Amino acid sequence: MEKTVYFRALEDEDAVLIHQWKNDDELNAYTIGLNKKTCYEEELEWVRAHKMYHPYSAYWAICAKDTGKMVGWACLTNIHYINSSAETGAIVIGDPQYRDGYAWIETILFMLEYAFERLNLNRLYGKSILGHKSSNMVEELMFMPREGLLRQAAYKNGRFYDVSYAAILRDEYYAHKNAGDYEMPAIIRRLKQLRKSSK
Repeated sequence: MEKTVYFRALEDEDAVLIHQWKNDDELNAYTIGLNKKTCYEEELEWVRAHKMYHPYSAYWAICAKDTGKMVGWACLTNIHYINSSAETGAIVIGDPQYRDGYAWIETILFMLEYAFERLNLNRLYGKSILGHKSSNMVEELMFMPREGLLRQAAYKNGRFYDVSYAAILRDEYYAHKNAGDYEMPAIIRRLKQLRKSSK
């Protein structure tokens, strides 16, 4: 299956869309970060701070392969070279036309490859609000076992939510990759099964 997105460094002009997406209440309803309204100048400063190389984080624009249009952004954070680990800081698919799952899956695959094959890390972990179906589904879809639960750790939408922690180790990643579990047809089959079982 041909890929639908590619990844590049952030550029100043990306601040326009990032400003729009960060101020979208529906899009940010189940993110862990603060749902704070921002101005364009603040987002431009944020982009300029994150487009440059940093040893402990990596930020990318997610772009449509056919048009080159930016459709979202993603990052790895808390890259720790002694512990040999990193955190999936965010995956934001802002363009509604690309929320069918393919761009999201391709982004996760890219981050797994980047963490284990480029940075040669041993552990990739992430957290999500319990009840955010798409984020929680990543745990099973990408073979990231849940390691723990932080009770009432995130305040959103007028209430407290539990936060799930999940992770995958380098050996586990390569075992699943070599078994073909990260091929798109296999992922789509698992996704259909997970969606069916969650109904």
